[in-house]
Amino acid sequence: MPFFSIITIMCSGVLFLFVFPSLVYGADPTVYLDQTYPHTTTYGGYKTLIVEKDKDAYLACVVDKKPKGMPVQWLVHNYATNTSIPISTDTDTHNAFKYQLDKPATNSFRLKIQNVQPSDEALYICRVQLHSRYQADNISRFVKVIQRPQIIDIRTSSDMTKEEGDNVELKCDAHGLPKPLIKWELAGGGTLPSGGRELVADKLIIESVSREHKGVYKCIAENLSGKDVRRILLNVLFPPRLTAKIVDVYQAIGYSRELKCEATGNPIPSDKQLRWYRSGVALSDPDKYTYENYIGSNYVLMKLIIRNVNTVDYGRYTCYAENIQGSGEDSVYLRKSPYYVSDRPVVSRASFLYSGATFIIVLVTYAYCFGSKSSV
Repeated sequence: MPFFSIITIMCSGVLFLFVFPSLVYGADPTVYLDQTYPHTTTYGGYKTLIVEKDKDAYLACVVDKKPKGMPVQWLVHNYATNTSIPISTDTDTHNAFKYQLDKPATNSFRLKIQNVQPSDEALYICRVQLHSRYQADNISRFVKVIQRPQIIDIRTSSDMTKEEGDNVELKCDAHGLPKPLIKWELAGGGTLPSGGRELVADKLIIESVSREHKGVYKCIAENLSGKDVRRILLNVLFPPRLTAKIVDVYQAIGYSRELKCEATGNPIPSDKQLRWYRSGVALSDPDKYTYENYIGSNYVLMKLIIRNVNTVDYGRYTCYAENIQGSGEDSVYLRKSPYYVSDRPVVSRASFLYSGATFIIVLVTYAYCFGSKSSV
């Protein structure tokens, strides 16, 4: 029901009374958003629905004290184009393929945005038309569209093998909403060739790769919706490097003695690629020498056993290894000792006495405690 405005004017002793229809038709209705799905959160300072791509979103607009015959309208405001487009009036939608309207209650106007896409990212406004104007207070929510990152195979490096000294470029790319952040880590932890434990970049570049760079590198693509991980094996080929376990080895005449070297290389040298030399001549006498090789995860332990050491056996011995990348060697010296030297580590007398004393103390304490309990 419209209101009227009354204006009185006194002029020359005559009272003039004017009656005008008021432009105000009463108090504005109360409008609020009762429920949203997903739930409303604050993002970038705005009340926002964060919706996964290809999912549906719901916004229920509740209007209390709505004037009879005054329609409720949903519209979308696109910030990119700075345009507002009506998408519904009451329960009639202007685009049935994208939007649906229903009334779960007499005062509720629920909007369903179907199969949300990046183009649907905008501000959604619920308002009531009041005769020749719209309600002053609009209720709105911003819809933010997200998509879990997915690493793009064609733009991402796969496992690779390089030779020591080569330049290496590991690439990684992913799509998602918002654009995923790309970072690199070593799968087992540790410092990257670029320095630090983490690198935020689309590419990881290693100049003059070395054997220490061999390993598994993780590309991690991450955004609001989650993350995707790709593991890339960098295999580095390099020639053997040999290291004597003990450079100067001592033994008395008449006893046997072990000489040991550790050989690394990629690929790991095989038994046929491992040899011992003395004075440039390969050692091959089976009655004098025994060869034992123990293969580890990335190395070989070479062992030469010299039996019945005599004066002519003292001197320099060379351990040698090769692979398709090259070769390497190191030297071990067998030196004369006035007494027998064991190949096994010897526990010192002090350590033995300390261990024995500890055992006796524990044994006496045990007997005392349990002996006391049995006598009670």
